Amino acid sequence: MRFRTSMSVILCVFAVGLGVVGCSSGGSSSTSSGTATDSPTNSASSASASTQKSQAAASGGLCQPSNLSFTLGAKTGGASQTTQVVDLTNKGSSACTMEGFPGVNLVGVANGQQNYTWPLTLTRSSASYASESNQGISKVTLQPGGTAHFDLRYLPGTPGDNNKLINVDKMVITPPNDYSHGEMTWQQDVVLQDAATHPGTYIMPVASGS
Repeated sequence: MRFRTSMSVILCVFAVGLGVVGCSSGGSSSTSSGTATDSPTNSASSASASTQKSQAAASGGLCQPSNLSFTLGAKTGGASQTTQVVDLTNKGSSACTMEGFPGVNLVGVANGQQNYTWPLTLTRSSASYASESNQGISKVTLQPGGTAHFDLRYLPGTPGDNNKLINVDKMVITPPNDYSHGEMTWQQDVVLQDAATHPGTYIMPVASGS
């Protein structure tokens, strides 16, 4: 019995010297294989990746016309210049983003032609319009059901005045940084300045809220 006890002690001491843990009183020894755990660096990396995925899911991709509804908002101003707010609501199931100027074509009757199209694309390229009203360009994230808007500032016209008019029937709207478009009805007489370099009808960048 003494010999076996001494051998147990020797084996245990030897095992400890090798860095092996676990010696029982019965003289048997066991090694612990352990389980792999994340190091602090790996844990931080995993947390960072998880945060990035969450942020990507929250921001989503670019807002597409197929997932947007277009409605007319408030109208303010007078005879010299009027502002028509256009609301864009995300009717999709995931978030999407917009940043910058939308493309807007006014379509109606002008110069004796049906479906005459006046593109306001050129006016959206000038940031001076945004600075004039202290409305800068910022990224807008729309959660499902969320609404953003842009302002259409135009010169209203009336039949019989000396200005050349376009009798608008609809707007064709392209979200910022996109190529597809949606349409909405808008019936308004607007002074036609399709040859002007700085027309009184122009659009403002997309902003959050309605």
